Amino acid sequence: MSEQKTSDPKEAGTYKIVRVQPTPNPDAFQFMLNGKVMGDGTKTFDSPEDVGEDVMAKALFDIFGIQSVYLKENFVTITKANTVGWHTLMEKTGHTLEELLSFYEKGDEAEHAADVHPILEEFKKEDFFNYDGERQTEVVNALLDVAIRPALANDGGGINILAIEGKQIKIHYQGACGSCPSSTTGTLQYIETFLKEAIHPELEVQAN
Repeated sequence: MSEQKTSDPKEAGTYKIVRVQPTPNPDAFQFMLNGKVMGDGTKTFDSPEDVGEDVMAKALFDIFGIQSVYLKENFVTITKANTVGWHTLMEKTGHTLEELLSFYEKGDEAEHAADVHPILEEFKKEDFFNYDGERQTEVVNALLDVAIRPALANDGGGINILAIEGKQIKIHYQGACGSCPSSTTGTLQYIETFLKEAIHPELEVQAN
């Protein structure tokens, strides 16, 4: 009976951490919970100014050294400052999550299944720069959903599009990807190469 409840939405005080695992970013850990924490999409708190009335996020940022909080599916990725050791944060972070984490019905933005992208069936490379900004963003989001976001999610992170200006696409890393050294080198280069092949060879990708 208890196994069935692990996938149900939970109230504060009913979540338990079942595993804590490292990510490619040494300053970020994934806290895996015993049930879904997000109904749809992802949620990111990049600073104390982002928390609003969120009790859990406020309590996490009250722990000295925590820099960002990223929620998706059944895990929470916590990123810390590189000047603080995990040994000073792990117990407090885990206790805060188990005491205050509650289910989020919707995140900052909804996500779509990776195999459901009718916009890509109609997409032609030569038409991209004739699209308006909204449709350009839809195309790039669909491409990222298919080829980029699943891998980032496995490492406890994600990616948002901030703007598309001419041939420049500005992105923002979430979760473990945010301060990971590889985000500004290998990962960013891979994303840019992929989008150049999928859309146009003169595209540039910039991480903010």
